[in-house]
Amino acid sequence: MVLKNIARAVKNIYKPPITRRYPEVPTELPDRFRGLQKLDKSKCIGCGICANTCPNSAIKIVRARVSPDSEKTRWFPAIDIGHCLFCGLCIDQCPQGALSSTKVYTTGVIRWTHEELLYTPDMLAREVPVGENGE
Repeated sequence: MVLKNIARAVKNIYKPPITRRYPEVPTELPDRFRGLQKLDKSKCIGCGICANTCPNSAIKIVRARVSPDSEKTRWFPAIDIGHCLFCGLCIDQCPQGALSSTKVYTTGVIRWTHEELLYTPDMLAREVPVGENGE
């Protein structure tokens, strides 16, 4: 038994490693990967279908400014990423296509406190920076 393990170790010394070096080498993601949601405020009508569809009730419809320099307000979704399943039901059910999925999954999602996982409409529309990579 011991000799079999030593033989296997010696045989695998010269093979390339199979471990992914994630922070140094980013992982290639498929086209249909469901990462952090992105909101297009110009398309959103504030209907609340995304909030009603969410199985975890992670989406709330809140009042927010249409643009950072405008005083006009409308209803937009705010998402609690800590409770989100990333199932994509909100994206599929949006009648205007205002929500879309991006390939952001670590820089925008991993945070120290739960309060940092509450994404406002400005953060979802990327008017406020989300991650380090500028996505």
